[in-house]
Amino acid sequence: MTNRYGENQGRKSSFTPIVLSGGVALLFLGLVVFWPIALLGLALIAIATFQMYSDGKKEKYTEPKEPLEEKWPLETVSKEKLGTWIFLMSEILIFGALIIAYAYVRADSSSWIVSIQVHNLYLGTGNTIILLTSGLAMALALYSIKSNNSRGLKIGLVSAFALGLVFDIIKLGAEWPGLISSGFTIASGLPGSTYFALTGLHAAHVAAGLVAIGYLMFRAFSGGFSSMKYTAVESVGLYWAFVDIVWMFLFPLFYLI
Repeated sequence: MTNRYGENQGRKSSFTPIVLSGGVALLFLGLVVFWPIALLGLALIAIATFQMYSDGKKEKYTEPKEPLEEKWPLETVSKEKLGTWIFLMSEILIFGALIIAYAYVRADSSSWIVSIQVHNLYLGTGNTIILLTSGLAMALALYSIKSNNSRGLKIGLVSAFALGLVFDIIKLGAEWPGLISSGFTIASGLPGSTYFALTGLHAAHVAAGLVAIGYLMFRAFSGGFSSMKYTAVESVGLYWAFVDIVWMFLFPLFYLI
């Protein structure tokens, strides 16, 4: 197959997304039904993750730059970025539906607990600052590699990873245990179930982002990025910004209102 410029283009496809999706499905199924199934899911996730790293390192799905000319709108967007935006749109639908449902149920309730009586506002505010600073570090990492500053990229990625890890440690290792010990659990009616479901889902997305940033760090320290090759950094940066934005909706709902 050739493109409009007469260059050879082979059709590239991969079963990795299917394997990854199957692994995630088996993981959750195993957690509910039979734990050995979860181990199989973890194995498939590990295999898919390794394959994605291998494909990314080889730039297997990167398309060559084409000369500027009049094009249809989406032809100016790389398939990697388009795929990232489609994925983020699906995530927006998930979190949007859950947040709207939470707001609806809470607005319709006359006996909902007051947030400051349950949640530690100072701890929540501090954790919010940590996550937003992590997002800033990720943005600076992208800016650095666009300027061909590999050292700035490494510092930004390491900072974003460290701060994101601190956020999850505080959330899952300090805040959650404190709430549970005080009697506020997932079984504490709708206030408890919605809080742990939404913040737990967000924490899982932070953890997934940390895996992606760890992958970027490995490639960055291996010299895998330059001012002409940084698509992966940009894609993960978009995801990390999305994680920050979601938290900016969750924070006031659970800590201020």
